[in-house]
Amino acid sequence: MKMSEATKLALKLQLATAQRKGEIITIEWNEIDLTTRWWSIPSIKAKNGNPNRVYLSDLAMELLTRIKVLSGDSKWAFPAPNGKTHATASSLSRAMNRSTFEKLDHFTPHDLRRSAATHMTSIGIPRLVVSKILNHVDSSITSIYDRHSYDAEKKHALESWGKKLKQLIDTTENTDNAVDFSAAQAQRPL
Repeated sequence: MKMSEATKLALKLQLATAQRKGEIITIEWNEIDLTTRWWSIPSIKAKNGNPNRVYLSDLAMELLTRIKVLSGDSKWAFPAPNGKTHATASSLSRAMNRSTFEKLDHFTPHDLRRSAATHMTSIGIPRLVVSKILNHVDSSITSIYDRHSYDAEKKHALESWGKKLKQLIDTTENTDNAVDFSAAQAQRPL
């Protein structure tokens, strides 16, 4: 079974931003500042209750442009079919289960987040910065004193990751080689 274009874009945006599927699927357009390229996730939507600012790389902006076309005049980036609210996070998991990802053992949208974090550290992004992007709670004593926003570091990291991901996508799209998902099972994450 094929995935809808909106679902594909939601999953790609999750990989590009490393955010949780629940935060992706509930994006409201008023949370995104297209001028400064920051997405502000309010505390009410964040799993840990802490607001998060996510810089939108060129790739993320390209995806959002395509998403806006699909969502039309909805306040939601990913409106539900009834148009009254947003799509559900579980719809992303179900779509992955019904798609080519079914050949991967227990592959979920969360694996995209894990893959993004893994690849960011592999290209030299410090783990602390990746943790800030992921909006993980730091319960160390130092975190009580460190009130820096890490916005500049997150911006640099997400720009670098966006460029790397775009390079990977372009390489994959410009080759005749198909990805063998059964062979990729042992290579999770991404």
